[in-house]
Amino acid sequence: MTEQVRLMGLPELRSRGFEALVRELGVANAIRFLHLHGAGLGDYTRDREKWRAGVTIEQVEEEIQQMKLRGEI
Repeated sequence: MTEQVRLMGLPELRSRGFEALVRELGVANAIRFLHLHGAGLGDYTRDREKWRAGVTIEQVEEEIQQMKLRGEI
């Protein structure tokens, strides 16, 4: 059996989603929840380039293989 899913437009999704949060959490906690998922601070692109500087794809592949051998992934 295939279930049909109706995708809401973004304005309706935003409105109904917030209504559900308020209904379940109350206004104050709904707002606090939304603040948990804010844009954050800093410049992710610049920071990523710093921590990735000098790392080759071969090094990444090797680390993945090592993690698999250790059972971490």
